[in-house]
Amino acid sequence: MSNLEKLNKIICEVFEIRDMETLSDELGPDDIEAWDSMAHVELVTQLEEEFEIAMEVIDVSRMYTIGDIKKIMVKYGVEL
Repeated sequence: MSNLEKLNKIICEVFEIRDMETLSDELGPDDIEAWDSMAHVELVTQLEEEFEIAMEVIDVSRMYTIGDIKKIMVKYGVEL
């Protein structure tokens, strides 16, 4: 499984998205009903565990869209 597939799987699990095909970089909390503060924390926790990284608070707070999440993952050396 590629890193992008792992990332998409985590996003779908945390935000309760059934169809991975509906994911797009533009989607954010206004578009995904389950994306609240608790889900955001769960997302960060799972990403850090899966990819063995430790994100800075500023990066966690800048995850406004799925595209932002991808950019931040790349910043931490995760090849997508």
